[in-house]
Amino acid sequence: MAVTCVADPAAALAAAGAADLILIDDAVAPGACATLRAAGVALPLVLLAPPGSADSDADLLLVKPLRLAGLGARLAELLARPVLGGWRLDPERRVLAAGPDRVVRLTDKEVAILLRLGRAAGAVVAREELLADVWGYSTEIDTHTLETHIYRLRRKLADEAAACLLTEPGGYRLV
Repeated sequence: MAVTCVADPAAALAAAGAADLILIDDAVAPGACATLRAAGVALPLVLLAPPGSADSDADLLLVKPLRLAGLGARLAELLARPVLGGWRLDPERRVLAAGPDRVVRLTDKEVAILLRLGRAAGAVVAREELLADVWGYSTEIDTHTLETHIYRLRRKLADEAAACLLTEPGGYRLV
């Protein structure tokens, strides 16, 4: 990972265009998450904070002290989350977010569908594979539950995010 160190939220905002995420130490820049969200930053925000802290603007809150290997693993996990047209999936909160005022609440199954498609990294995931992975159904089951969930998911999403969830012959994929 390449790291750029900045001193304040204004400098973070200026550097955000080339970043994949922003890591904030609450002791150095308290309130930075809210400032960045208010400025329209949709990048994942990771907040390093003391025990007992809470921040609804952070995508991930990590309690200090922490181990470097643990930090690296959590950042890699966060970066692996699917992104749909500028919207970032937060599976713990069950939302897609593209800023503080652009949040879509998801069901557990919708989150599971997006995570499974995200793990495929743009490849088509067969309908039967999604039914098995998300619902535990065998290939003999004939149901339209997946199609219903995809339809409802697309209706919840803004146009640019819905356009990223493609129906392909025999399955679905994210672009």
